[in-house]
Amino acid sequence: MCELGEKLREARERRGLSLGEAARQLALKAEVLEALEECRFERLPEPALARGYLRRYALLLGLDPGPLLALYPSAPSLPPPAPPRPRRALWPWLLALALLGGLFYAGFLLWPRPPEKVVELPPPPPPEAPSRYTLRVQSDPPGARVYLDGFYLGQTPLETPPLEGGERVLRLERPGYAPLERRILLDRNLSLSLALTPEKPPPQEAVEEAPANKLVLKVEGRSWLRVTRGGERLYEGIPEVGSELVFDLPVEVRSGNPGAVRVILGGKDLGPMGEPGIPVTRRYP
Repeated sequence: MCELGEKLREARERRGLSLGEAARQLALKAEVLEALEECRFERLPEPALARGYLRRYALLLGLDPGPLLALYPSAPSLPPPAPPRPRRALWPWLLALALLGGLFYAGFLLWPRPPEKVVELPPPPPPEAPSRYTLRVQSDPPGARVYLDGFYLGQTPLETPPLEGGERVLRLERPGYAPLERRILLDRNLSLSLALTPEKPPPQEAVEEAPANKLVLKVEGRSWLRVTRGGERLYEGIPEVGSELVFDLPVEVRSGNPGAVRVILGGKDLGPMGEPGIPVTRRYP
């Protein structure tokens, strides 16, 4: 045991402390204090931290830490490193492998090879363009809206630009007539003449004369409507065909299909609100 360890152990025993009690008061492990007393410095952490433990231990035991710190070695003694194991020289093997690799590469370069044959493949044929055909549609009566696969094309009589061929769905709509839908095969320039069937008018109910301050909208076909007054929305939606909407004046009316909405202002029939399929907004004072 070294001088440092003897002084620590004697001071601890004079105070009647065990290693465990001293370790609990310092909040350290008993192994740290035991290593200090037995001068087993290699079991302690780095010198800076171990010297801090020594200072705290000396103060607990009532000793002056200065002389004890002078006895603590600047670097703990460590066991001598093991002698290096003799290593076999690898350079002869590496040299042999390099020579063999050089011989194989030289043989690969000098070995005669047959000339390469270049085979030119013909370019792939261009894809065939889809066939296109024109479509002519007439209706009785004219003015029906024409849809092809759900897309609006215009009103009859109608002649389309060339369209991609195939099986398509044709639909005609006109206010006051039943919608007509038909599957067609567009495999040539096609001309169709279709007759629309009038819808049965809804049973007429007795309607009182609209006073002068009322606006009546008679819905004769499918149309989106929005009615407002001073920024307040009174109605918005698609009313049923054949229904009548009555509003107090003044109002502002916007229609997506004005040709399907008949306007009666103060009991006077003003006719359709506008052209079919051309949205319009009108104010009625």
